[in-house]
Amino acid sequence: MRGDGSPVAQRRLAILAYGSLIHSPGAVLAPRIASVEPCRTPFPVEYGRASRRWGGGPVLVPHARGGPVAGALLLLADDVDLGEAVEMLVAREGLDDARGVVAVDMPGERLVLAASLPRNLPAPDMTATALARRAVASGRNGPRNGVAYLAGALRSGIETPLSAAYAAAVVALLGADSLEHAERLVALERPEADGGDDGLG
Repeated sequence: MRGDGSPVAQRRLAILAYGSLIHSPGAVLAPRIASVEPCRTPFPVEYGRASRRWGGGPVLVPHARGGPVAGALLLLADDVDLGEAVEMLVAREGLDDARGVVAVDMPGERLVLAASLPRNLPAPDMTATALARRAVASGRNGPRNGVAYLAGALRSGIETPLSAAYAAAVVALLGADSLEHAERLVALERPEADGGDDGLG
């Protein structure tokens, strides 16, 4: 409330997406997105995290060795309040609690939120070949794997300093003709019963 007793208008909200969130926001969040606005991330991004929710495959996180990438602002409906926005992002990204959601300083009048997922890959694992080996190995854990994540990011126009070499290393490792072919090969090699997590983070 203001000093005169009138309510303080809430700033409209947006979520910064620069990974699978762009093309797969999830069943809960998707209906609450009013529109999508292209943007560049205000910080460098790279494949610096092995995600259990992607079968141990590499995912994009803020990383000093990366670079700004083509992302998107998911502009939320005007009736979405801050609490609901945080809850949706926590659930979508598999975060432990709201402390994993941060505000991002970006131009405009909207309050921009993002998931804060820490990097966990050591420097020796931050090579194209090492990332490719990890991505291919994650394929046995289900359709949510590092190769699928990489392919989805590239289809969304997300390119980091390592993206091209990483994709080429995946193709070479599998003896594939293309990254799309590599995706199919990984799917064929997966065991019948896939026990992969259903999370998205």
